[in-house]
Amino acid sequence: MKRRHIRRKCGDLIQSLELTAPFSVEDLCRQIAERRQRTIRLAPLAFPASGPAGLLVSTASVDYVFYEAHTTVTHQTHVIVHELGHLVWNHAHAGPGEGGGSYEGGSLLPKDIDPVLIEHMLGRTQYSRPEEYAAEYFATQVLRLVSGPPFDTAAAPPGVSALDTRLGRSLQHGGAHQR
Repeated sequence: MKRRHIRRKCGDLIQSLELTAPFSVEDLCRQIAERRQRTIRLAPLAFPASGPAGLLVSTASVDYVFYEAHTTVTHQTHVIVHELGHLVWNHAHAGPGEGGGSYEGGSLLPKDIDPVLIEHMLGRTQYSRPEEYAAEYFATQVLRLVSGPPFDTAAAPPGVSALDTRLGRSLQHGGAHQR
């Protein structure tokens, strides 16, 4: 799937949600759980440094979203919304060696989840895959929409507004410098 198509479809998926102000991860989970008719459980987990920041594990009746316990609330929120993006997109499970649940040092899963019950797992590790791009784009756009208005350059110190404008133009054109 081309990224242009992903961005367009993602916009439609986001518009179908009722994003709250102020934003609530719990409310977003509730909406997605109702649509999927499945329970979603959020759980912090201490991932190894070489592991993912988040993990989606689906059993026969529950979708577990694990997120890094030892990071900022802002990062945790982004990770959670990314994993919820996989659910909204109805992504299939990762294949062997594509972000499964076992890393050096043993399994990442808490002992109360029987590995036999797991239908699929998605680790947040490979952004080049279309599924990861779609989930990341979903999280970025949801959080952009609920974060409020963009930076007010009128209130910026002299010189910063012009720099902000130039940087914005550069980023909009893929970093290419145009005169």
